[in-house]
Amino acid sequence: MVTAANFSRPPRLPLPIEEETHLPGSPILSAQNYSSPIDHDEVEGNLPRHASMLSTTTADDEDLGDEFKPATGRPTVPTLIEWEGDGERVYATGTFAGWNRKYRLHRNGPSKKKDALSAYIHITPGTHHLAFLVDNDMRTSDKLPTAVDYTNILVNYIEVSYDDIPQPATDAAGQSEKQHPDSDKPVEDRAKSAGAHPPQGMPHAPELATLKAPLPEPAPPKVPEPTKRYHQNIPRYLLDLDAPEESSRFRRANETTNNLPTPPTLPGFLGKSILNGTTPHKDDSSVLIMPNHTVLNHLATSSIKDNILATSATTRYKQKFLTTIMYKPKEEDPNRH
Repeated sequence: MVTAANFSRPPRLPLPIEEETHLPGSPILSAQNYSSPIDHDEVEGNLPRHASMLSTTTADDEDLGDEFKPATGRPTVPTLIEWEGDGERVYATGTFAGWNRKYRLHRNGPSKKKDALSAYIHITPGTHHLAFLVDNDMRTSDKLPTAVDYTNILVNYIEVSYDDIPQPATDAAGQSEKQHPDSDKPVEDRAKSAGAHPPQGMPHAPELATLKAPLPEPAPPKVPEPTKRYHQNIPRYLLDLDAPEESSRFRRANETTNNLPTPPTLPGFLGKSILNGTTPHKDDSSVLIMPNHTVLNHLATSSIKDNILATSATTRYKQKFLTTIMYKPKEEDPNRH
């Protein structure tokens, strides 16, 4: 398992992975649907769990296929995966394989780099986490960008664009056949299909006057948009949300908020509060678990309950973490009517 002491540089913020769900207590394994058929000749068996990180398969590595195609029905892009470090047996795995299958990289693969192990893997477009199993040791590549996943594990990541999806060659051929349906017929058959009439002289066509193209209409002038500026004036309906629920001001403000767009969702790593987690010492509730570095210096607030608002922040000094919580009663402004 990769530990924080082995990091060669500070890890980056985690990246959101599309359609990825995580199992509780698992650093890299996700929920996987095993109903789809998998060709066992192309992909080696299940990856080791994070408890041992050692391969448990007994299949011959040389019998693996040269391509891995996920049976998702979505378009895929042949992506070149390279490993330029040391190692004899190198496999690649990641979110594109559900973290439970690995793919063999070959010394004589498609890469043009010297002493690089590589292979083409069919990956769906999007951002994917990636890791390498080098001689039964899970490692990251220094040649690829790194990130920290939602369980604080350092991994590589790659971005596959939708523009790289290969276009099927049958589309262009089908359009050509529709435009020229008689191209495969003999010349005589095509002449007969045009009609058996002898050639006739065409009547003399009168000269046509040259028509001038109409001038394009001028585009309407663009109305300059008013200059936007920042201010500190809080909208009145937001202030009315603090009014009693029985008042008309609160009901009017609540109806206004229903028409507002949905705010952006909170990043996943900020939703894991250490205050609501299990403590390592049952007898001492003041000792909390070590927080993720991504939640440091963030102000967290709770919902107003019993007219009390709680705010907290976590800071770090050297190897120690300190979480400060402040409670404030909600006071009604007597000057408001």
